[in-house]
Amino acid sequence: MFKKKSIWDKPFSEKIAKRVRKIHTTELEMWIEQATYELGRCMSIYSRNHDVAALEEALTGAEALHAVVNELYARTNKTTV
Repeated sequence: MFKKKSIWDKPFSEKIAKRVRKIHTTELEMWIEQATYELGRCMSIYSRNHDVAALEEALTGAEALHAVVNELYARTNKTTV
């Protein structure tokens, strides 16, 4: 069903990437858990009310979440290589 594609280019700004690089690894992991919860909350609000503000918040959160997961992945690959 899902095929491995080439590495996805960063769909987030360099400003976000720089801020994420400064966060300690254990904090990244906690941030991912919290952001996932918040994304789910925003999507739940959107599905009930079709509130565009909740969808915009989810989009911003998803961008930041991707930056954090990307950074954690990069750090993990450096330690396993």
